[in-house]
Amino acid sequence: MDIRVDDDELAGFNEHARTELQKATAEFIDELVREANRIEATRNPSPGIPQVTSGMVTDAAVLVRRGLTKPKKSLGAKVARIAAAVLSLLVGLAYNAEALQHQGYMLFFILMVTVTILAVTIAVIME
Repeated sequence: MDIRVDDDELAGFNEHARTELQKATAEFIDELVREANRIEATRNPSPGIPQVTSGMVTDAAVLVRRGLTKPKKSLGAKVARIAAAVLSLLVGLAYNAEALQHQGYMLFFILMVTVTILAVTIAVIME
């Protein structure tokens, strides 16, 4: 599909602005196509050839424009969630009432809990 914009409508756009407009348009179209396909998949549970209708495209456009689509999570957010889960598990495994009576182990455990709380906080903020 080829989408064109008249040069008259781009009066005042320098070359860099035109390039950015082209990138933003391509991103919007990609998001629109993905969302329309997602809507089609939820409305048509039967196997076979997907049939995306104009209504689905319209619904997808509204969702994309208003920012109601589910944003993709960055790699950093995924790593932070995994780290938070693993650290929480390790704190649970490290809990030992008898060992906590010793000052060194108590300090180690407190540091571990602190790092875990920090990791969970960062993971939540990144969402």
